[in-house]
Amino acid sequence: MSKGKGPNAWPVRGETYWCPSLNVPLVGKECPDGSRGYRLNVTDPGDVRPAFDHDIGRLREGYRYEVGSEKGFEELRGYSVVLLNKVPFMDLMYEVIADGRVIGRLYWDPLVSHWRFRFSQPGLMRVWHHEPLHTITIRGTPKTLKRRWVHPNTEGLPPGTQVVFKNEEGDPLGVGYVHPDGDRIKVHTIFWKNVEPYASKRRSTWDDTVKANEYYLYYHSSRAVKFIHVMSEKVGKPVIVSYSGGKDSLAALNLTLEAGVKPYVLFNDTGIELPETRESVRRIVEEKGLELLVADAGDAFWRAVERVGPPGKDYRWCCKVTKLSPLSRLLQERFPDGALNIVGQRAYESLDRARSPRVWRNRWLPQILNISPIQYWTQLLVWLYIWDRKLPYNPLYEKGFDRIGCFMCPAAFMAEYKHVEETHPELWRKWEDVLWRWAKRIGLEGKEAEVWVKRGLWRWLTPAAQKGRLAQRVGIAMRDWREIYKRWLYPPLKEFRYGDGGVARFEGSFPVTSLEDQYSVLGPFKPVERGGKLILEGPSGSKVEFTGDTIEVKGVRGVLARELVLDSIKLAFRWVNCAGCKACETSCPTGAIKVIRDGDGFKPVVDADKCIHCKLCVDNCPLSDVTVERVYSAIALDDPTAWRRSGRRSKESVIVRYLKLKGYKISTSDAKMVDEDVLTMPPGLMDQ
Repeated sequence: MSKGKGPNAWPVRGETYWCPSLNVPLVGKECPDGSRGYRLNVTDPGDVRPAFDHDIGRLREGYRYEVGSEKGFEELRGYSVVLLNKVPFMDLMYEVIADGRVIGRLYWDPLVSHWRFRFSQPGLMRVWHHEPLHTITIRGTPKTLKRRWVHPNTEGLPPGTQVVFKNEEGDPLGVGYVHPDGDRIKVHTIFWKNVEPYASKRRSTWDDTVKANEYYLYYHSSRAVKFIHVMSEKVGKPVIVSYSGGKDSLAALNLTLEAGVKPYVLFNDTGIELPETRESVRRIVEEKGLELLVADAGDAFWRAVERVGPPGKDYRWCCKVTKLSPLSRLLQERFPDGALNIVGQRAYESLDRARSPRVWRNRWLPQILNISPIQYWTQLLVWLYIWDRKLPYNPLYEKGFDRIGCFMCPAAFMAEYKHVEETHPELWRKWEDVLWRWAKRIGLEGKEAEVWVKRGLWRWLTPAAQKGRLAQRVGIAMRDWREIYKRWLYPPLKEFRYGDGGVARFEGSFPVTSLEDQYSVLGPFKPVERGGKLILEGPSGSKVEFTGDTIEVKGVRGVLARELVLDSIKLAFRWVNCAGCKACETSCPTGAIKVIRDGDGFKPVVDADKCIHCKLCVDNCPLSDVTVERVYSAIALDDPTAWRRSGRRSKESVIVRYLKLKGYKISTSDAKMVDEDVLTMPPGLMDQ
């Protein structure tokens, strides 16, 4: 593990080495024969993983797409095992490593819906005399390409075609692509120096790789086992392993068993998991003779999506509904006095996890202490451990799945959606039906609707830059965000103003009972009129009047008036659209709020005598905190980033309020250590 440099660098970096004498990858520097391996120069964070047979099939498919045949494929693929390293791209892209060299990049092109392959110099040199590649001859050297980035498409090659630039002697100088307009070729990669295409041509297998890494497996696994043993002894509470059905949690579970600890196995069934994952969880629990605890979200996701629309990268209401709420309920019921939760989190999965410590508490479950024994393991190390221990892993990995989780996660890639569509057509058809209904609801038709559904524009709610670039590449103009937002939620917001008081008017109405059942959340207000109209009176002459289609605040000015109106909208909206996730119940420190059945739906009802106006139930509700903040507030303030506005209750203040109400002592300096997802260890908090 090493650290990158610069403000945007990964805090940690995985290091993988190559042993030329055995032609295998290593997770340490020394080859078993005593020689030294060399570090692979791959893109950060360097979280390389094995290529399965299905991945090799994709590599073959991408190669065939570029050159039109497979004559040189086996030479490209080489003699060793193959590694993949995920790198930034508009969709899914991997660096491909074979025989100790990066031979190119395998990527999903969302514009043509196909796997493609971009040659590196070592990869190109392997097949240079085997395939009729598209080439263009120039006079000069690599410096010539640098001076002239655009060349005429004299051969009339189709747009998007990969082209190899070569000199008059026939040596490759770089790679380019035909521009979408078809009349020019743009340089993409320049080969500055000669690189040997192979570090070795010795045949190797994954069995050879596991054997070559025996010492490193012993070293890393024994350290992880010791860490688990020490922490379980120190904490002295029940031990849980959060098991997702994926490889990382499988490794964490087995390490826990090797530490001599028999844990509970906790599975979060989001309701949008693939069936193979559920079966994998059941199988491992039965095989190990462990007790399974299921935090079941039921059909909460499917109920919510019909009311508030598909989740997005910038509209993540889904995690609260399907994960946080059911997990919170289960853990508070089963482990009110705390527990040690062992998770398969790794630093190389995301920047947030890279910045996370190995020991932390979740902001809404501070009684649960979380630890990650494999925080600094790469995927390669995880897989070597699994194969060495012969653990029964999820079969989805060998079917081409890179990640295990919600099958339509908005953070996923189009390549992954396409694979779900191919392997689980009924599930994907169910999801696409939802998308088509929402496309119609927000006024999209024809090509615009097809691109929104089929090209994944639904993954962003806001007019994000990446969304705009993708729309431009497929030839549609981005519609003004206001047109879509005004159709997104019902009832639409017709008017919003604040200053000396505040007013919100709707094209339609909420039931007056939506505020009658929750009014105490707003503050120390008392109802003075009920029925067709609700009037609440508060301190210092403040007043809230609600008629269903109008919310009016009086006696309050400026930002306070604005936030009081928006909080009133949140209460009304969540009452009408409650998904039954009960996030409000789990976050209420006094038990004032209950989610009750109401026919086929749910309603949040607040006991005014117990309510202390902390607003935690509002700030932790996925509908009020995410949906209203991202849509209604954007329309009200004419700003798609209005949720970042000055004067809004900050996430830090929400978490600190929650912890203080739960009895934790949080100083000003401790509060600065709190972020949205992880509570790092303020002094003394671990022992409380």
